[in-house]
Amino acid sequence: MLFVGCANRPAIREVILTDLDDSAVSIKPSQNALTVIYFLSPECPLCINYTLAMRELEQEFASDSIKFYGVYSNEWFSANEVNEFAIKYELGFEMLLDNGNQLADVLGATVTPEVFVLNSDSEVLYSGKIDNWVNDLGKKRLEVSEHYLKSALLAWRDEETIDPKRTQPKGCLIE
Repeated sequence: MLFVGCANRPAIREVILTDLDDSAVSIKPSQNALTVIYFLSPECPLCINYTLAMRELEQEFASDSIKFYGVYSNEWFSANEVNEFAIKYELGFEMLLDNGNQLADVLGATVTPEVFVLNSDSEVLYSGKIDNWVNDLGKKRLEVSEHYLKSALLAWRDEETIDPKRTQPKGCLIE
């Protein structure tokens, strides 16, 4: 079960999402595996700018029992829009619609792109930014010096402590 601050919130396994074929699905972390959830928007410039980094991370960790998902909260994104976004930017991981922002509410996601890393018990091991490229909206570094998500995945793979466990994400608001 996922315990995220409020006893009235459902566990992540109880949240029903929709895949791009309009079938009901839920995210069920696997034994001895990690689940990476990106909250995305096809309209968010930062999401577009991070597609290369997301593709590279999925490719790098493909054999490490890590499952990646792109989750689109807000009811105004259609399956067709999400599919076009995934195809255009060559995102190979599963895309899911979070109508009613159920998963965003359970995890406390507030912006896109925001990432959550869950263990097989649905506990959040890391959440926040993919890296430190953007520290404030409109202010980008010339070079990334902290790869937060990659460091968290490497630490998990090497059975080390994940540090930091949380960073403050910047991006487009999930409404």
